[in-house]
Amino acid sequence: MIRIGLVDDDLGHLQLMKTFIKRYEKEEGASFQIEEFRNGLNFVEDYNGTLDVVFLDIEMPHMDGMTAAKQIREKDQALGIVFVTNMAQYAIRGYEVNAIDFIVKPVSYYVFADKLRKAIGFSRRNAEKDFVIQTEDSVFKVPCSKIVYVEKDKNYLVFHTKKGDYRARGTMASMEERLKDEGFSKCISGCLLNLRFVTGIDKDTVWVGDTPLPISRQRKKEFKEDFMRYLGGGF
Repeated sequence: MIRIGLVDDDLGHLQLMKTFIKRYEKEEGASFQIEEFRNGLNFVEDYNGTLDVVFLDIEMPHMDGMTAAKQIREKDQALGIVFVTNMAQYAIRGYEVNAIDFIVKPVSYYVFADKLRKAIGFSRRNAEKDFVIQTEDSVFKVPCSKIVYVEKDKNYLVFHTKKGDYRARGTMASMEERLKDEGFSKCISGCLLNLRFVTGIDKDTVWVGDTPLPISRQRKKEFKEDFMRYLGGGF
């Protein structure tokens, strides 16, 4: 069962998206549970972390979709967010909240189905998976979604996570193999970065929030390609 949230103050468009979801269920053999919210404020206040995908209108009273998405991202990194808008320029800032894509009204079924497919892939890929880190003294279980990046330090690996830093023996090659399907990519040979935390890429730097990390000339093209595939739900 895939849980979808629809956040829109336009009742006509809300009904249209529900019709599209029912059609997708029949054509793809999928099963969905739908939750409706009439504005961003209600969505944020009532959100309990159980959704897989949300179609989020940007222009709404009380709280706009972009503000709602920023607050939700503080609670849930795995939620697949697709913005819905009348004006495409408003959705460009979606990278700030790691949104998958956006849809411009009026929406056709085939565009909606394509975005839904991407969102489902994103959600499944970002579902919580535990990663075991064995230090010299202890063993820690950390969700992959909480590992920000892993860097090599001589014969050790340093895991920078949302719960703190851990140092363990290991090789970068073995870590690449273990994390290859979890949305990680190397920015330099000794640093494996979780793409969900990337907020920007410039000439020789990858930004993780306010933290700059180096990106090598040799890795830049492939890293950018990995990042774009990640945003598109194909990583």
